[in-house]
Amino acid sequence: MNEKIIEKAKLKDVADNKKNSFLSKDTVSYLNEIVKAGFKERASDIHVKFDLLEGMEIKYRIDGYLKESQKLYEAVNKKVLEKNIKEIIARMKILAGMNVAEKRKPQDGSFSFLLNSKNVNKRYDIRAAYMPTAGGESMVLRILENYLKDIRLETLGFSKQSIEMLNGILDRKYGMILVSGPTGSGKSTTLKSLINMLNNGRKKIITVEDPVESKIDGTIQIQVNQEIGVTFSEVLKATLRNDPDIIVISEIRDEVTAEIAVRAALTGHLVISTIHTNDAVSTLIRLVDMGIPKYLILDSLIGVIGQRLVGKKCQKCMGKGCDECSSGYSGRISINEILVLNQDVRNILKEDNHLSSETKDKLKMLNQKYFIDFAEDADEKIEKGLIFEREKTAVIF
Repeated sequence: MNEKIIEKAKLKDVADNKKNSFLSKDTVSYLNEIVKAGFKERASDIHVKFDLLEGMEIKYRIDGYLKESQKLYEAVNKKVLEKNIKEIIARMKILAGMNVAEKRKPQDGSFSFLLNSKNVNKRYDIRAAYMPTAGGESMVLRILENYLKDIRLETLGFSKQSIEMLNGILDRKYGMILVSGPTGSGKSTTLKSLINMLNNGRKKIITVEDPVESKIDGTIQIQVNQEIGVTFSEVLKATLRNDPDIIVISEIRDEVTAEIAVRAALTGHLVISTIHTNDAVSTLIRLVDMGIPKYLILDSLIGVIGQRLVGKKCQKCMGKGCDECSSGYSGRISINEILVLNQDVRNILKEDNHLSSETKDKLKMLNQKYFIDFAEDADEKIEKGLIFEREKTAVIF
C-alpha cells in the first residue's frame, strides 16, 4: 500500500516538473507574442496591468491612444494570457534586469528584442518601467523605434513657412536650438530630422543620448551611463574638448546640463536639444527656473520649435471612415510652433518679465518670419484637410 502511494507521489512530481517546465517555455512565447503584436500594430508603448479585482489588461498606444490588439488575441487566447499574466510580468522584469522579488518599489530597466520576420532579423530596443499598484502590478514597455521611413520635416507635418524659418537658423554656425513639447510629442524624431539636414560630412556632429535610440551614420554618438558616473554633464564637458561643430543633447533635464549647453552655444558651437515645456515662449521660463540668467538665454538661443502630435485625417476617405483607417484617422501629424530669435524678438522677450499670451500677441505683430504659433499652424492644416477641427481644440489651451 505504502509502495503504491510512493509511486503515485513520484509520478505526480514528474508531472508537476514537466508542467512547470512547459509553463516556463510558454511564458517566454506569450511575452514574445505580446511584444510582436506591438510591432505589428506600430505601437509606441505596451501597457500590461494585473489587478486582483480587475484582472488583466494589455493595451497598446497606437497613434496616441490606448487600445487592445485583436492581433494579439488571434495569436494567443486572452484567457490563457490572463492565467499566466503574473509569470509574464516576472519575465519582463528578468529581461529588463529588474529584481523579480521586489514588488513594493518602482523599477526601470531595458532590453533588446530580436524579431525574425520574412527572413529578416531586426533588433528593437525596449525601455521598461515597473510600478506596483494598490491591487497588483503594472508594466509599460516603450518601443524605441521610429516606424516612419521618411522623417523629413515636410513628412512630419511642418509647413513650408516653418521649414524656411528652420533652414535659416540651421545655417547659423553657433547658437542653441530647442525642440519643446510634452512626452510623446515626437521631439526625438524632429531632432533626428534636424541632424539629417545638417549631416553633410563637412561638420563634426557629436550626440549625447540617454539612451541611444537609433544609429545615425556620420555622427559620433555617446551613451550616458549614470551608474558608472558617465553623466550628461561629464560627457558634455568631454565633448567640448573633442572639437565638435554641432552638439546634440537628447534632453536638457537640469541646471548643469542647461548651463553647459548655453556655454557651448556662446563659444562657437551649434547646440540642438529637447526640453519639456508647453510651448516655445515658456521654454525661456523653464530655463530661467533652472537658474540660467535671462540675458545668457537670450544671447545663446536662436530658435525654438514647439510641437504636439495629433491624429491625421485619413486622406483616402477624408475622415469618413474606411478599411484603411481607424474611425477616420490614419497615423499622426505634428502641429508646430516656431520662434526665431532676432534682435526685435529678443527685445520683446527681454522687456516682458512675465511671459504670457500678451507676449505672443506682440511676437505675432512682427510677422510670420519670426513667429508662427500652434493656432496658425493648426488652422492651415484644417484648411488643407489634414486634421479635424476638434484636434485644434484638443491641444491648444
